[in-house]
Amino acid sequence: MRRLVFELSGEHDTLPKSEVSGCIEAYGWQYEVVGSYRQALAIRTDADVSILAGRLALTHHIMEPIFECSADEEAILREAGSADIKLKAGERFLVRVKCVGGHGRISPQFERRLGAAIWRRGYKVSLTNPDVVFRAIVTGGVCIFGKLIASPDRAQYEKRAPQKKPFFLPGVLMPRISRAIVNMSRIREGWMLDPMSGTGGILVEAELISDAIHVIGSDIQKKMAYGTRWNLRHYGKNYDVMMQDSLKMGIKTNSIDAIVTDFPYGQSTPIKGSSLEAFHRDTIKEIFRVLKPGRYAVIVYREPMEKLLREAGFNVIESHEQYIHKSLTRHITLVRKEVV
Repeated sequence: MRRLVFELSGEHDTLPKSEVSGCIEAYGWQYEVVGSYRQALAIRTDADVSILAGRLALTHHIMEPIFECSADEEAILREAGSADIKLKAGERFLVRVKCVGGHGRISPQFERRLGAAIWRRGYKVSLTNPDVVFRAIVTGGVCIFGKLIASPDRAQYEKRAPQKKPFFLPGVLMPRISRAIVNMSRIREGWMLDPMSGTGGILVEAELISDAIHVIGSDIQKKMAYGTRWNLRHYGKNYDVMMQDSLKMGIKTNSIDAIVTDFPYGQSTPIKGSSLEAFHRDTIKEIFRVLKPGRYAVIVYREPMEKLLREAGFNVIESHEQYIHKSLTRHITLVRKEVV
Protein backbone atom coordinates (compact mmCIF):
# COMPACT_ATOMS: atom_id res chain seq x y z
CA MET A 1 0.00 0.00 0.00
CA ARG A 2 1.13 3.56 -0.66
CA ARG A 3 0.70 6.76 1.30
CA LEU A 4 -1.49 9.48 -0.16
CA VAL A 5 -2.43 12.96 0.99
CA PHE A 6 -5.72 14.54 -0.07
CA GLU A 7 -5.80 18.33 -0.12
CA LEU A 8 -9.45 18.93 0.67
CA SER A 9 -11.92 21.66 -0.16
CA GLY A 10 -12.79 24.18 2.51
CA GLU A 11 -16.48 24.12 1.51
CA HIS A 12 -17.26 21.85 4.45
CA ASP A 13 -15.41 20.62 7.53
CA THR A 14 -16.30 16.92 7.43
CA LEU A 15 -17.94 15.98 4.10
CA PRO A 16 -14.69 15.92 2.04
CA LYS A 17 -13.13 13.29 4.31
CA SER A 18 -16.31 11.21 4.27
CA GLU A 19 -16.39 11.40 0.48
CA VAL A 20 -12.83 10.05 0.24
CA SER A 21 -13.71 7.12 2.52
CA GLY A 22 -16.88 6.41 0.54
CA CYS A 23 -15.03 6.31 -2.78
CA ILE A 24 -12.37 3.96 -1.47
CA GLU A 25 -14.86 1.60 0.16
CA ALA A 26 -17.01 1.55 -3.01
CA TYR A 27 -14.25 -0.45 -4.71
CA GLY A 28 -13.31 -2.59 -1.74
CA TRP A 29 -9.83 -1.11 -1.47
CA GLN A 30 -7.98 -1.17 1.83
CA TYR A 31 -7.07 2.03 3.64
CA GLU A 32 -5.87 3.36 6.96
CA VAL A 33 -6.08 6.98 8.07
CA VAL A 34 -2.64 8.05 9.29
CA GLY A 35 -3.31 11.77 9.65
CA SER A 36 -6.40 13.97 9.69
CA TYR A 37 -6.06 17.74 9.58
CA ARG A 38 -8.09 20.73 8.57
CA GLN A 39 -8.43 20.47 4.76
CA ALA A 40 -6.00 17.54 4.56
CA LEU A 41 -6.28 13.78 4.96
CA ALA A 42 -3.34 11.36 4.94
CA ILE A 43 -4.00 7.68 4.35
CA ARG A 44 -2.23 4.44 3.49
CA THR A 45 -4.13 2.59 0.75
CA ASP A 46 -4.05 0.37 -2.32
CA ALA A 47 -6.64 2.54 -4.10
CA ASP A 48 -6.38 3.50 -7.77
CA VAL A 49 -5.62 7.23 -7.76
CA SER A 50 -6.94 7.82 -11.28
CA ILE A 51 -10.36 6.42 -10.34
CA LEU A 52 -10.49 8.50 -7.16
CA ALA A 53 -9.55 11.66 -9.07
CA GLY A 54 -12.33 10.98 -11.55
CA ARG A 55 -14.99 10.70 -8.84
CA LEU A 56 -14.08 13.12 -6.06
CA ALA A 57 -15.74 16.53 -5.94
CA LEU A 58 -14.53 18.01 -2.65
CA THR A 59 -10.82 17.28 -3.13
CA HIS A 60 -8.50 19.81 -4.76
CA HIS A 61 -5.38 17.66 -5.15
CA ILE A 62 -3.96 14.21 -4.40
CA MET A 63 -0.29 14.05 -3.42
CA GLU A 64 2.37 11.49 -2.72
CA PRO A 65 3.88 12.72 0.57
CA ILE A 66 7.63 13.26 0.83
CA PHE A 67 8.01 14.67 4.34
CA GLU A 68 6.04 16.11 7.23
CA CYS A 69 7.42 18.56 9.77
CA SER A 70 6.39 21.42 12.04
CA ALA A 71 4.80 24.47 10.41
CA ASP A 72 7.95 26.54 10.81
CA GLU A 73 9.70 28.09 7.81
CA GLU A 74 13.20 27.08 8.86
CA ALA A 75 12.14 23.50 9.66
CA ILE A 76 10.46 23.17 6.27
CA LEU A 77 13.52 24.56 4.48
CA ARG A 78 15.83 22.13 6.29
CA GLU A 79 13.68 19.17 5.27
CA ALA A 80 13.40 20.38 1.68
CA GLY A 81 17.17 20.73 1.52
CA SER A 82 17.84 17.11 2.43
CA ALA A 83 14.73 14.99 1.73
CA ASP A 84 14.58 12.56 -1.20
CA ILE A 85 12.34 14.59 -3.48
CA LYS A 86 12.47 11.95 -6.24
CA LEU A 87 13.28 14.30 -9.11
CA LYS A 88 14.92 12.65 -12.10
CA ALA A 89 17.81 14.18 -13.97
CA GLY A 90 16.59 16.97 -16.25
CA GLU A 91 13.13 17.23 -14.71
CA ARG A 92 11.92 20.73 -13.97
CA PHE A 93 9.81 21.53 -10.93
CA LEU A 94 7.38 24.06 -9.49
CA VAL A 95 6.52 24.63 -5.82
CA ARG A 96 3.16 25.77 -4.47
CA VAL A 97 2.37 26.49 -0.82
CA LYS A 98 -1.13 26.30 0.64
CA CYS A 99 -1.66 27.81 4.09
CA VAL A 100 -4.97 26.71 5.61
CA GLY A 101 -6.69 29.28 7.79
CA GLY A 102 -4.33 32.14 7.03
CA HIS A 103 -0.59 32.34 6.75
CA GLY A 104 0.16 32.19 10.48
CA ARG A 105 3.93 31.99 10.84
CA ILE A 106 4.38 31.42 7.09
CA SER A 107 5.20 34.58 5.16
CA PRO A 108 3.74 35.36 1.71
CA GLN A 109 7.30 35.15 0.30
CA PHE A 110 7.91 31.65 1.63
CA GLU A 111 6.88 29.88 -1.58
CA ARG A 112 9.81 31.51 -3.38
CA ARG A 113 12.21 30.61 -0.57
CA LEU A 114 11.08 26.98 -0.62
CA GLY A 115 11.55 26.77 -4.37
CA ALA A 116 15.02 28.29 -4.03
CA ALA A 117 15.97 25.66 -1.45
CA ILE A 118 15.28 22.92 -3.98
CA TRP A 119 16.85 24.88 -6.84
CA ARG A 120 20.10 25.15 -4.89
CA ARG A 121 20.30 21.36 -4.95
CA GLY A 122 20.86 21.57 -8.68
CA TYR A 123 17.31 21.12 -9.97
CA LYS A 124 15.72 23.37 -12.57
CA VAL A 125 12.60 25.46 -12.05
CA SER A 126 9.78 25.96 -14.58
CA LEU A 127 6.90 28.28 -13.79
CA THR A 128 4.99 27.47 -16.98
CA ASN A 129 5.69 23.85 -17.93
CA PRO A 130 7.05 21.88 -14.96
CA ASP A 131 7.55 18.12 -15.07
CA VAL A 132 6.81 17.85 -11.34
CA VAL A 133 4.70 20.04 -9.06
CA PHE A 134 5.42 20.00 -5.34
CA ARG A 135 2.81 21.20 -2.87
CA ALA A 136 3.32 22.17 0.76
CA ILE A 137 0.14 22.20 2.87
CA VAL A 138 0.51 24.12 6.11
CA THR A 139 -2.32 23.17 8.46
CA GLY A 140 -2.85 22.46 12.14
CA GLY A 141 0.73 23.22 13.13
CA VAL A 142 2.31 20.90 10.56
CA CYS A 143 3.58 21.13 7.00
CA ILE A 144 2.88 18.24 4.63
CA PHE A 145 5.16 18.38 1.58
CA GLY A 146 4.51 16.13 -1.37
CA LYS A 147 4.48 15.50 -5.09
CA LEU A 148 1.26 16.27 -6.92
CA ILE A 149 -0.02 13.14 -8.69
CA ALA A 150 -3.65 14.00 -9.55
CA SER A 151 -6.15 16.87 -9.44
CA PRO A 152 -9.90 16.22 -9.77
CA ASP A 153 -11.64 18.31 -12.43
CA ARG A 154 -13.68 20.61 -10.20
CA ALA A 155 -14.52 23.00 -13.04
CA GLN A 156 -16.97 20.47 -14.50
CA TYR A 157 -19.36 21.04 -11.59
CA GLU A 158 -19.60 24.75 -12.37
CA LYS A 159 -20.67 23.80 -15.90
CA ARG A 160 -23.49 21.76 -14.36
CA ALA A 161 -24.67 24.48 -11.97
CA PRO A 162 -28.43 24.23 -11.38
CA GLN A 163 -29.30 27.33 -13.44
CA LYS A 164 -27.37 25.92 -16.43
CA LYS A 165 -29.40 22.73 -16.60
CA PRO A 166 -32.37 22.38 -19.00
CA PHE A 167 -34.76 22.14 -16.04
CA PHE A 168 -34.08 24.38 -13.07
CA LEU A 169 -35.65 25.26 -9.74
CA PRO A 170 -33.97 27.25 -6.94
CA GLY A 171 -32.97 25.76 -3.61
CA VAL A 172 -31.52 22.48 -4.89
CA LEU A 173 -28.21 20.89 -3.92
CA MET A 174 -25.16 22.16 -5.76
CA PRO A 175 -23.47 19.62 -8.05
CA ARG A 176 -20.31 19.21 -5.93
CA ILE A 177 -22.38 18.38 -2.85
CA SER A 178 -24.60 16.06 -4.90
CA ARG A 179 -21.54 14.21 -6.19
CA ALA A 180 -20.04 14.01 -2.70
CA ILE A 181 -23.12 12.42 -1.14
CA VAL A 182 -23.42 10.00 -4.07
CA ASN A 183 -19.83 8.97 -3.37
CA MET A 184 -20.69 8.55 0.31
CA SER A 185 -23.28 5.93 -0.71
CA ARG A 186 -20.48 3.60 -1.86
CA ILE A 187 -22.15 3.00 -5.23
CA ARG A 188 -19.85 1.36 -7.77
CA GLU A 189 -22.30 -0.37 -10.07
CA GLY A 190 -25.93 -1.40 -10.17
CA TRP A 191 -29.11 0.53 -9.40
CA MET A 192 -29.21 3.85 -7.56
CA LEU A 193 -32.53 5.39 -6.59
CA ASP A 194 -33.66 8.89 -5.68
CA PRO A 195 -37.34 8.45 -4.68
CA MET A 196 -37.95 12.22 -4.49
CA SER A 197 -35.77 13.28 -7.38
CA GLY A 198 -36.99 16.83 -7.97
CA THR A 199 -34.81 18.28 -10.73
CA GLY A 200 -32.66 15.14 -10.83
CA GLY A 201 -29.37 16.77 -9.82
CA ILE A 202 -28.29 13.90 -7.55
CA LEU A 203 -28.99 11.36 -10.29
CA VAL A 204 -27.07 13.36 -12.90
CA GLU A 205 -23.95 13.19 -10.74
CA ALA A 206 -24.38 9.47 -10.08
CA GLU A 207 -24.97 8.60 -13.74
CA LEU A 208 -21.87 10.50 -14.85
CA ILE A 209 -19.59 8.45 -12.58
CA SER A 210 -19.82 5.25 -14.60
CA ASP A 211 -21.83 3.46 -17.27
CA ALA A 212 -22.12 0.64 -14.72
CA ILE A 213 -24.44 2.79 -12.58
CA HIS A 214 -28.10 2.83 -13.67
CA VAL A 215 -30.08 5.57 -11.94
CA ILE A 216 -33.78 5.60 -11.14
CA GLY A 217 -35.64 8.81 -10.45
CA SER A 218 -39.19 9.22 -9.22
CA ASP A 219 -41.37 11.99 -7.92
CA ILE A 220 -45.04 12.35 -7.02
CA GLN A 221 -45.28 15.56 -9.05
CA LYS A 222 -45.63 15.21 -12.81
CA LYS A 223 -43.67 18.41 -13.33
CA MET A 224 -40.72 17.09 -11.33
CA ALA A 225 -40.74 13.68 -12.99
CA TYR A 226 -40.60 15.37 -16.39
CA GLY A 227 -37.88 17.73 -15.13
CA THR A 228 -35.78 14.83 -13.86
CA ARG A 229 -36.12 13.06 -17.20
CA TRP A 230 -35.24 16.24 -19.11
CA ASN A 231 -32.01 16.75 -17.16
CA LEU A 232 -31.00 13.09 -17.28
CA ARG A 233 -31.62 12.96 -21.02
CA HIS A 234 -29.31 15.97 -21.42
CA TYR A 235 -26.41 14.46 -19.46
CA GLY A 236 -26.74 10.69 -19.51
CA LYS A 237 -28.16 7.51 -20.91
CA ASN A 238 -28.50 4.92 -18.10
CA TYR A 239 -31.68 6.07 -16.41
CA ASP A 240 -35.33 5.40 -15.76
CA VAL A 241 -37.82 7.95 -14.45
CA MET A 242 -41.34 7.39 -13.14
CA MET A 243 -44.07 9.34 -11.41
CA GLN A 244 -44.85 7.57 -8.16
CA ASP A 245 -45.57 8.10 -4.49
CA SER A 246 -42.53 7.57 -2.25
CA LEU A 247 -44.90 6.11 0.37
CA LYS A 248 -45.75 3.19 -1.88
CA MET A 249 -43.09 2.56 -4.50
CA GLY A 250 -43.53 0.03 -7.26
CA ILE A 251 -40.04 -1.36 -6.70
CA LYS A 252 -39.14 -4.86 -5.53
CA THR A 253 -37.99 -5.43 -1.97
CA ASN A 254 -34.19 -5.67 -1.55
CA SER A 255 -33.49 -4.66 -5.15
CA ILE A 256 -31.68 -1.29 -5.00
CA ASP A 257 -27.90 -0.93 -4.55
CA ALA A 258 -27.85 2.63 -3.17
CA ILE A 259 -30.34 5.37 -2.31
CA VAL A 260 -29.52 9.08 -2.13
CA THR A 261 -32.27 11.65 -1.67
CA ASP A 262 -32.95 15.18 -0.49
CA PHE A 263 -36.29 15.17 1.32
CA PRO A 264 -38.70 17.95 0.28
CA TYR A 265 -38.89 20.74 2.82
CA GLY A 266 -42.66 21.11 2.58
CA GLN A 267 -42.99 24.82 1.86
CA SER A 268 -44.05 24.39 -1.77
CA THR A 269 -44.03 20.61 -2.15
CA PRO A 270 -47.18 18.49 -1.78
CA ILE A 271 -46.82 16.03 1.10
CA LYS A 272 -48.99 12.94 1.24
CA GLY A 273 -49.84 11.48 4.59
CA SER A 274 -51.59 12.46 7.81
CA SER A 275 -48.65 14.61 8.95
CA LEU A 276 -45.15 15.60 7.95
CA GLU A 277 -43.67 13.21 10.51
CA ALA A 278 -45.85 10.38 9.21
CA PHE A 279 -44.68 11.14 5.68
CA HIS A 280 -41.06 10.99 6.77
CA ARG A 281 -41.55 7.81 8.79
CA ASP A 282 -43.40 5.92 6.07
CA THR A 283 -41.06 7.07 3.27
CA ILE A 284 -38.03 5.93 5.28
CA LYS A 285 -39.71 2.55 5.78
CA GLU A 286 -40.11 2.26 2.00
CA ILE A 287 -36.49 3.27 1.47
CA PHE A 288 -35.46 0.55 3.92
CA ARG A 289 -37.67 -2.02 2.18
CA VAL A 290 -36.29 -1.56 -1.34
CA LEU A 291 -32.60 -1.21 -0.38
CA LYS A 292 -30.47 -4.33 -0.51
CA PRO A 293 -29.06 -5.59 2.81
CA GLY A 294 -25.49 -4.46 3.35
CA ARG A 295 -25.96 -1.33 1.21
CA TYR A 296 -26.03 2.37 2.04
CA ALA A 297 -28.41 5.31 1.82
CA VAL A 298 -27.75 9.02 2.24
CA ILE A 299 -30.65 11.13 3.51
CA VAL A 300 -30.68 14.94 3.37
CA TYR A 301 -33.19 17.10 5.22
CA ARG A 302 -33.47 20.42 7.03
CA GLU A 303 -33.82 18.66 10.40
CA PRO A 304 -32.08 15.64 11.98
CA MET A 305 -33.52 12.31 10.83
CA GLU A 306 -31.45 9.87 12.88
CA LYS A 307 -34.29 8.84 15.20
CA LEU A 308 -36.67 7.89 12.38
CA LEU A 309 -33.88 6.15 10.47
CA ARG A 310 -32.97 4.00 13.47
CA GLU A 311 -36.63 3.18 14.11
CA ALA A 312 -36.90 1.93 10.51
CA GLY A 313 -34.00 -0.46 11.14
CA PHE A 314 -31.05 1.47 9.71
CA ASN A 315 -27.63 1.65 11.31
CA VAL A 316 -26.65 5.33 11.40
CA ILE A 317 -23.00 5.59 10.33
CA GLU A 318 -22.43 9.36 10.43
CA SER A 319 -24.17 12.72 10.23
CA HIS A 320 -23.06 16.08 8.89
CA GLU A 321 -24.50 19.58 9.04
CA GLN A 322 -24.28 22.04 6.15
CA TYR A 323 -25.18 25.62 7.02
CA ILE A 324 -26.90 27.35 4.11
CA HIS A 325 -28.37 30.49 5.69
CA LYS A 326 -29.96 31.53 8.99
CA SER A 327 -33.20 29.66 8.27
CA LEU A 328 -31.73 26.52 6.68
CA THR A 329 -29.13 24.02 7.85
CA ARG A 330 -29.07 20.76 5.92
CA HIS A 331 -28.54 17.52 7.83
CA ILE A 332 -26.79 14.84 5.76
CA THR A 333 -27.00 11.32 7.24
CA LEU A 334 -25.27 8.17 6.02
CA VAL A 335 -27.00 4.92 7.00
CA ARG A 336 -26.56 1.22 6.27
CA LYS A 337 -29.12 -1.55 6.01
CA GLU A 338 -27.39 -4.32 7.88
CA VAL A 339 -27.38 -7.93 6.78
CA VAL A 340 -29.53 -9.95 9.16
